[in-house]
Amino acid sequence: MRKYLSHPKKAACVALLGVLAVQGLTASAARADNEVEKKIREEVSRRVSDAVSNRISDRLSGTPSGTDTLENSAWLTASYNSLTSDNSGLIEKSGAKFQSDVVNTTFGLDHRFGDSFFLGLSGSYTHADTDVKLIGGGDFKAEGDNDSYTISPYAAYVITPNLFLSGLFSYTYSDAETETKVLGLKDSTDANTETFGTELAANGVYDWSNWLFKGKAGWRFNYTELLDNQGGGDDDVHANSAIVNAEVGYRFDRFVPYFQVQYEHVWPEKFSGVKQGDTDYVFLTGGVRAAITDTISAGASVKAEVLNDETNQIGGAAEFRVRF
Repeated sequence: MRKYLSHPKKAACVALLGVLAVQGLTASAARADNEVEKKIREEVSRRVSDAVSNRISDRLSGTPSGTDTLENSAWLTASYNSLTSDNSGLIEKSGAKFQSDVVNTTFGLDHRFGDSFFLGLSGSYTHADTDVKLIGGGDFKAEGDNDSYTISPYAAYVITPNLFLSGLFSYTYSDAETETKVLGLKDSTDANTETFGTELAANGVYDWSNWLFKGKAGWRFNYTELLDNQGGGDDDVHANSAIVNAEVGYRFDRFVPYFQVQYEHVWPEKFSGVKQGDTDYVFLTGGVRAAITDTISAGASVKAEVLNDETNQIGGAAEFRVRF
């Protein structure tokens, strides 16, 4: 004869399951938030690095009206990216999935000293809304909010007409809040972090008739600290990344359609007992840049992440630059 639990026991079991679900979903939300923050930091580095590369490339390869002799440049890039967990990633294997909308605005100003040295300063603001759900549905979800602010001085030095070195240093402050809701139970966590980062690269530029070729090989380092850690112990983490980039474009008078491939391999700090996700990334970008006037240029692009097993990313960007 089947036995049924009494109402008090049922309530206790439901409460226990709810607490366990909150804990599990909170852990998944924390991992998702870490993925989103990592994407924000790296995307800002890519935007600044691309802006430096485009600025120096204009100087070396010239403009439709001739060589760029202007000493100053101001630029702005706005982008949107949709970031989702991959079905083969650690987050989904743990029974959860996430989707994040990431909006970024990055801007900068630089000056050329003499013929070879460039020095600039950039700033960035990024907002991300993240939804985490248990696979299978039900009243189990978490919502994350992240605001990140970055300041990044950068520099470049031209060695030859086809080769230059570039470097940037960045400081990012992130204010993140995650609210977990499971069977009427709520749990809210805050995570304020600061990150110090660098990126150094050797860049190549080459013109052949109307064909434009660009390449980059570099290294990125990030050091992140959780500011409001309540658990004690060492909460600092760091990661190193190797970066290889290749781009080909074709000049149609003032328009340059281009295609870009970027590969990144990340060496994250390892933690005892914590699984590490996929650390290889390939980004494909297609876009067009246009010289609106001799001193004003603009562009638009679409970028997709095609290799990583942890996340999927696709988005678009618009860029604007003025020289004076």
